[in-house]
Amino acid sequence: MRKRLPNRRRSESRRVVWQSPLNLSSAEQTIYISIGFCEDGLTPREVFYDSGYRTGSDLETLASDVCICLSIFLQHDGVSMDDFTKSLARELNLRTGKTEFASLVGVFIAELQKPPVWAAQVLAAQDQEDVV
Repeated sequence: MRKRLPNRRRSESRRVVWQSPLNLSSAEQTIYISIGFCEDGLTPREVFYDSGYRTGSDLETLASDVCICLSIFLQHDGVSMDDFTKSLARELNLRTGKTEFASLVGVFIAELQKPPVWAAQVLAAQDQEDVV
């Protein structure tokens, strides 16, 4: 079942720098996304591609479609983000020697798993409510 989002909700814009872990000659790509959160202010429920790839390019369309698919996934019950990420491709980064997500899907999901900048404030407010 889809979780309907409120018309107004918190969102956070993020700058994501990504470079293919397998292609040593690939350039770093800076991509901008926006993440929308549910009422608790902590749980991501949507992600939008803002910019980063050339307008009209296949990669811009792909990044936008990945965000749409992830948003649909986030708004439906049944699969946890941790279970979802277990199935994604990972590769050894030839530059760093660390295993990383192999595609933008994993890179965007990693961003979704990071707390928003206001997370500490929300958690502190929740703790105060629990005390009262």
